[in-house]
Amino acid sequence: MEPATLRIRLLGEVDIRRGDIVVPALESARAESLLAYLLIHRDAPQPRQRLAFLLWPDSTEAQARTNLRHVLHNLRHALPDADRYLEITPRTLQWRPDAPCWLDLAAFDEALARAREGPGELGALREAVDAYTGDLVEASYDEWLMEERERVRDLYLDALERVVTLLEDGGDHAEALRYAERLLAHDPLREATCRRVMRLHDALGDRARAMRVYHACTGALERELGVEPSAATRELYEGLLPSDQEAPAPEPAPPAALIGRSTERARLTELWRAAEGGRAQLALVTGEPGIGKTRLVEELRAWCMHRGVATAQARSYAAEGELAYGPVAAWLRSDALAGRHARLDQGRRAALARVLPELAGEPQPPPGGEERQRLFDALAQAVLAGAEPLLLVADDLHWADDETLQFLHYLIRVAPEAPLLVLATARREDMDDRAALGDLVRSLQALDRVTEIELPRLTRQETAVLADRLAGRALDEPEADRLFEQTEGNPLFVVETLRAGPESPRLQAVLESRLAQLSSAARDLVGVAATIGREFTSRQLAAAGETDEKALVRGLDELWRRRIVREQGADAYDFSHDKLREAAYAALSPALRRHQHLHLARALEDEGDAALSAQVAAHYERAGAAAQAIPWYGRAAGEAQRVYAYSEAIRLLERGLALTAALPPGSERDEQELALLTALLVPLGAVQGAGSERLIEAQRRASELARTPSPPLLRSVAVTSLSGGRFAQARRVGGELLARGERDADAVMIVEGHYVLGIASFWPGEFRSAREHFEAAVDQARPDHRATHLERYGLDPKVICLSRLANTLCFLGDPGAATRARDAALALAEEIAQPATTATALVFAALLAIDLEDPVSLRGHADALRAAGPAGHSRAAVVAAASFDGYVDVLDGDHEHGLARIRAALDDARGVQHAPGSYASTARVLIDACAVADDARAGLAAADEALATIGGARLWEAEMRRRRAEFLAALGGPEREIERELALALRVVAQQGALALEAKVRGTLAERTTLQGPAT
Repeated sequence: MEPATLRIRLLGEVDIRRGDIVVPALESARAESLLAYLLIHRDAPQPRQRLAFLLWPDSTEAQARTNLRHVLHNLRHALPDADRYLEITPRTLQWRPDAPCWLDLAAFDEALARAREGPGELGALREAVDAYTGDLVEASYDEWLMEERERVRDLYLDALERVVTLLEDGGDHAEALRYAERLLAHDPLREATCRRVMRLHDALGDRARAMRVYHACTGALERELGVEPSAATRELYEGLLPSDQEAPAPEPAPPAALIGRSTERARLTELWRAAEGGRAQLALVTGEPGIGKTRLVEELRAWCMHRGVATAQARSYAAEGELAYGPVAAWLRSDALAGRHARLDQGRRAALARVLPELAGEPQPPPGGEERQRLFDALAQAVLAGAEPLLLVADDLHWADDETLQFLHYLIRVAPEAPLLVLATARREDMDDRAALGDLVRSLQALDRVTEIELPRLTRQETAVLADRLAGRALDEPEADRLFEQTEGNPLFVVETLRAGPESPRLQAVLESRLAQLSSAARDLVGVAATIGREFTSRQLAAAGETDEKALVRGLDELWRRRIVREQGADAYDFSHDKLREAAYAALSPALRRHQHLHLARALEDEGDAALSAQVAAHYERAGAAAQAIPWYGRAAGEAQRVYAYSEAIRLLERGLALTAALPPGSERDEQELALLTALLVPLGAVQGAGSERLIEAQRRASELARTPSPPLLRSVAVTSLSGGRFAQARRVGGELLARGERDADAVMIVEGHYVLGIASFWPGEFRSAREHFEAAVDQARPDHRATHLERYGLDPKVICLSRLANTLCFLGDPGAATRARDAALALAEEIAQPATTATALVFAALLAIDLEDPVSLRGHADALRAAGPAGHSRAAVVAAASFDGYVDVLDGDHEHGLARIRAALDDARGVQHAPGSYASTARVLIDACAVADDARAGLAAADEALATIGGARLWEAEMRRRRAEFLAALGGPEREIERELALALRVVAQQGALALEAKVRGTLAERTTLQGPAT
């Protein structure tokens, strides 16, 4: 069978595929450069001597030729069937011209050639520009490549401009606009293109979008070059404004200059230089509102962009409704990163589609095929796909969702040598209220990967300099003194005081005064914009504000001129400061707020975007429309669970439940509450543990509302019963699940019933029964039911039952079968890659390693648990992971610290059972660690407490009694008590059929007999 054609892309990131299979990345940048050179110059053989000089210009000739041979060897091994493509002689190298290969650069050149022939020019040009997905080998900075890269880029821009002209001349303004926006994105400072895009928007009847292009152009020229738009651009813009203005448009307010901050700027520059050199890190600029955090960050970003650095910006908001990973999605959709995910393999693109739904042909199902670890991996690969340095800006990080903060930790931890700087701003007073942000900072501090730069207020002299710049004149001494006394050096207060005109002693009054100066059209719009609560587009304002186009254009232009709002991202606006948003919202009457929230909810609902569910819900709630808000909170929670944002799902479902109290009593209200409570069971169990009070309360209330308990409710009650040691109750519920499943021929319920019954037998040490149910669950579990199991119950039963079967087989005296079952469980967990399932399998693999006295395996499983970080686990897994880390410390000789860590984990497990047997398993780890540490006194105390506390979770009772006997013997305890303890241990293992433990106990007896003589 003929192999699939090799497809190579050099435009953008180098990408090699055979059919749909991605060829692994080449070993080095040199191999990539060699391949690119041969492909670009494929028409003729290339002398080895010339190639060596071009690729290693600073090496000796002999060293360069040696390097070439080494890289060629690697290239031949990386390319499939390399000899079909490479012509290699002692003197030359060449890419075979007749090789069966598709090359994007060749397709680009061929399409341009066809366009020059005349007929079909437009179609050929569109083929060419669509083939151009990025600069030629964009990750390479080789000198030999620069001229060719510029040549191809110029051809692309010329072709793109010609496409726009042909489409515009043919009257296809919508398509012309699509290509013109690509041209503008490549060079936002090119005013001719700005004017063209403005005209096309106007031709399509969208003057507000045309005005947005002018605002963005003006901002770019101001930031990058410090100049205003040309007369031609301003004239076109003025022509877009309504001619029946109530009053002349105000002159644009002067921009606020960055005054002082030389120390902070220098520090940020140092951090960027370190990042460029391959040190990924977070820089956190903190300070009070209005202190200039965003302005300082924008200064560094503009400096980086001027140097050609890839940058992406995102902002978080205080308003509810932010989708999990919102800032990450904004980065990935930016011009700098948008092309990178196209070159990910199919699996990572599928994972990425959970955050970027536009990548998927169909809506993504709930978690069932990828765990959050895989999602994090896909996100990290998309962010770091390019080799060039990258600056990610995260404004107002104190409002970011927990999942974004956890991803940032993952990104910097797994790629510490990436040329990456995450530059964030945060209000110091709000950081204390965000536990996840504190966790991020502390964890990165431990890695020495975070730097906080706190901005102080301006000095009196700096305040005067800023005021002089804004006023366009030098303030006299009394004015400057009065301004500094009034504003206390807060830059926002200084700026707004001077722009508002009349003096006022409070910032809020200054902002209110500024807003009072607006025209009626602008005041109406600013209220709608404040109600939105985040960045907004002109279309959203039009849909929610019930305003005509003239009023929209007039009002939005005024807000921009007065610097109330500024351009944000590719197509939106935002308030120039959150304090202005707060003041504008506070000025609205309660009735008007509700009215505008209702219109916004309906407008967002009409967009049909599932990612907006939380925003729709929040706007309906603020409009006082609880009945409409409740189902949207349920949908939003489903979206959060789809990306494993369990904490966010809990928050959303709790909001919906709180609103059900506002509904009139009746069956409809009860059905809505029951649906929300049922949805709450899985995320609550995942985050707070199976024994949490809130979960038990949710189960109780759901049971009251349900005529017949649903399978998810039954299963949740069973696991909570198991966690509390109520094994008889768990067996009854598990039996009901199994019976209903068999009655209804529901395979999912049958498997879950066997799972519950197996666990209910496992913890009391009824190993034969446990084995029977675990094997039945494993045999009857089906891959096509996996998504249902995970959505309803939060775990994959086949992995869990295989994992517990391994522990069971170990107790039954078959270590070989135990290790095979454990390996099968871990392999399937890796394939399924769902966080709670993987973590649970690792926990019990570590416990099995302790039972098998296999410290090497224990270390590996503990490392794997630690690698995902606490955010990737349930509370029970966090407790278990901490106990294993302590055990490893003991193995390493750090007895005191290790035992302290295990005791802390035991304290955590003591109060609330996060999962079945959580306390018993942690106590077992502590007792064994005391034996390893040769600390008999601590071991005896731990064994005494455990035996008095474990209740029905008798899994390790025999081992605990055996260890207790050993501790007593080491301390010279009474012989009768030692013999009694060993006799009780033998009785337990006889009841359980635990052959492995029986062998251990008899081994201890034999050792004592040897030392003491025959027992009496």
